[in-house]
Amino acid sequence: MDCPSLKGGVSSHKGISDKFLMNIVLFTSSRNTSGGSRQALYLARGLAERGHRLVFFVPRGAALQGLAPDFPFSVLPAERRAWRRGVEAALPADAPAVLHAFHNAAVKAVSLWGLFRKRPFVTLAHRGVVFRPKNPLPYWSPGIDRFTVNSPACARVLRNMGVRRDRIVCVPNGIPEERLRVSRPRAELRAFLDIPPEAFVFLSIGGEAAYKGSDVLLRAFAAAFPDNGPGAPFLVLLGLESLARGGVARAGRVRRAGYAEDVGSFLAAADAYVQPSRSESMPNTLLEALCFGLPCIGTAVGAIPDILAPAGDDPCGLLARPGNVGELAAALRRLHADAGLRAALAQAARKRGACFGMDARLDGIEAVYTDLLRSRGYA
Repeated sequence: MDCPSLKGGVSSHKGISDKFLMNIVLFTSSRNTSGGSRQALYLARGLAERGHRLVFFVPRGAALQGLAPDFPFSVLPAERRAWRRGVEAALPADAPAVLHAFHNAAVKAVSLWGLFRKRPFVTLAHRGVVFRPKNPLPYWSPGIDRFTVNSPACARVLRNMGVRRDRIVCVPNGIPEERLRVSRPRAELRAFLDIPPEAFVFLSIGGEAAYKGSDVLLRAFAAAFPDNGPGAPFLVLLGLESLARGGVARAGRVRRAGYAEDVGSFLAAADAYVQPSRSESMPNTLLEALCFGLPCIGTAVGAIPDILAPAGDDPCGLLARPGNVGELAAALRRLHADAGLRAALAQAARKRGACFGMDARLDGIEAVYTDLLRSRGYA
């Protein structure tokens, strides 16, 4: 299968043929269920299922534990100054290991621990956003051997901060199959949202942070479809923190829905997906829509253009400039009016979505770990 290149001038791994089992410790300082937190969880579960000796540390009270109640999480000590003792106790004393940090506080900690290693382990830090970190010092530290990023846009941020190119490896995000399961039939969910069975539905998933661009989408939707007459589409905004879990607010043809885990059900109830972000690296929600085979509209930020309209391949979505209400409105009108275009984009989306399964991500991460262990003489 031909998948779009996301190298962007940094190393990119597609997998290795001579895999071996490793000692791996993943460590996140995040308590939420953001896209980066989910990717850490997906990675931990996948590596454990492949037989690696895996320990996954999360803060006390982390919401991730609710997403995977059967997974054997390890809980960090309550006091941050005790984190190192707790994490390093999970590293074998006489065998090489991998220590991979996710999110700022964890990255900062590992950047220091890596300077004073008493055990044979290699260190990695994950970066999955395109915001420049407030404190660049951990990213300059020789205590971190490699940085894993999920897009060339994210890699460029680190390069512009002075991180050497050979320390950055791009491995795109992956979406597990269970994330796409449909627990509520299309007709049932549409009835719950008070949307007619025959109506056309645009779906957008994201929080209420300004960079997610929901305000732009609402203005573009109103501009594109000012007439609420028969045949006008509906817009569903999912994942709004201001609404109770499972709650729905109805206004005209717009449905605002609170946080929900059954994303597959909402994708099944939609006819097209919109990612209106002002800033992104590689949004999980867009990949989920592609895996489901939905035609998409996205903004030209981060890896979105590489995903939706890669050079030399069929596009699976339309693009608009970030924050541009007029361009987004035009894309909404075009997709709604052209059934042939939607069918072509949907076919391309299913093909593109197959590039972002968990097997590809796990192969890539295993290759990064193996290469790093070998480069240090540990394997």
